[in-house]
Amino acid sequence: MVASVDYDIASNIAPKSLDTYKPSVDDASSSYQFIDFRAAASPDRQKRTPPIVEQIITGLTCPSELPGGGGGGDKYRSLPTLLLYDNTGLDLFDRITYLPEYYLTDCEIDVLRTHITAIVSQIPDDSDVIELGCGSLRKTQILLDALNQQRSRVIYYAIDVMPQPLHDSMEALAPKFSEVSFVALCGTYDEVLRHFTKSTRRKTVLWLGSSIGNFPCNGAVEFLTGLSETALAADDAIIIGMDKQKAPEIIMAAYHDSQDITSKFELNAISHANYVLSNYVAELSGNLSITDSAVFDVSKFHYVGEYDEEIGRHNAYLEALADTLVKWPREIAAQVKDLCGDDGDLLLKRGERIYVESSYKYGDGSASVLARCTGLTHMAEWQDARGYYMLNLFRKPLVTMSPPLAIESQSLSKWSDPIHRAHQSLTPQYSTISTLAEWQHLWSAWDTL
Repeated sequence: MVASVDYDIASNIAPKSLDTYKPSVDDASSSYQFIDFRAAASPDRQKRTPPIVEQIITGLTCPSELPGGGGGGDKYRSLPTLLLYDNTGLDLFDRITYLPEYYLTDCEIDVLRTHITAIVSQIPDDSDVIELGCGSLRKTQILLDALNQQRSRVIYYAIDVMPQPLHDSMEALAPKFSEVSFVALCGTYDEVLRHFTKSTRRKTVLWLGSSIGNFPCNGAVEFLTGLSETALAADDAIIIGMDKQKAPEIIMAAYHDSQDITSKFELNAISHANYVLSNYVAELSGNLSITDSAVFDVSKFHYVGEYDEEIGRHNAYLEALADTLVKWPREIAAQVKDLCGDDGDLLLKRGERIYVESSYKYGDGSASVLARCTGLTHMAEWQDARGYYMLNLFRKPLVTMSPPLAIESQSLSKWSDPIHRAHQSLTPQYSTISTLAEWQHLWSAWDTL
């Protein structure tokens, strides 16, 4: 089904074990529900340039410094990271997770299998489990199996941006778990999470893999703060996967595999940009058969990755192999000029790089600092046997009387050191745990009431 702008998840979804659970006739399968939030998020689509098109145009025409700093102050053209995750990109990324060089998936599976009892103990009956960017659910099914055996009336929500992979995952897994209700939510995080605002059921958000690493530290804090304010109630939880800092050669090998699948994955951002722009041009012209509006020649680029050990960040770029001209289709010339002040074609010189994404790595103690900066409480940390990867449990506190710490820098350099990560002007150093004096002040207020 397609959700309306004001669709309320709390009023429309009930656990499978209750009599009120009845899949809609629009569902692709009786074993799960599918809700598409993409149309609801942009009811005025025909009246404005789609955000992804705006991001492509501004990223290419307005070079900027790397998110999170570093890079010697150089400015780069960029493409939105979201372009990596169309159907082709999701398939390529799934293949990457099986590569021997890509340690992350094996480490995460190790954490889940080793600590599954402790993890499930933090998820109550009659609650919602919401996964951000679920992918193929290869790792999540370890948790789903445990929930199916040990919990009752749990609803599992899988969020992802592409409908077909969501259907594929749901159709493969939902029938296997009789005690868990499955709901697929298609859309970006922003499009979907706001529909949980009125939910009164306990919630556990899963942010597995290392997706938080795509954000610079100020972006991670902003996203988690917004998620907490929008979708979480007091005592709700979020479990976040974080890739740890380690030897540079291990990290470089993970992003430069011998089969060049990572290279194909990153280059797919250009192919997807061509597809997005071609579709938009076809919509504007009313001629859906238009196929010759590609702005990029994919063959003129190759993938380059670099690891900044001081910051703890891997950067992915697409580098021009020769001078190449990016030609804007005439149908969008007006939008290009409105956004950038110039509708001329772009000349990319040989060796010029287009920034695509970053992957930050975290030091010991970074989860505690993240908690102090978001107002969440860090409850537990689970690591794999090699200490390469960790899952961290955070909860939204019942009472927050102290303001979160501010981030001093966008860079994750020394992220694990609270002394360097927070403003020194804050005295005392605030914690998400309220002090005795603050509790006494609150009790006094209650007495007055």
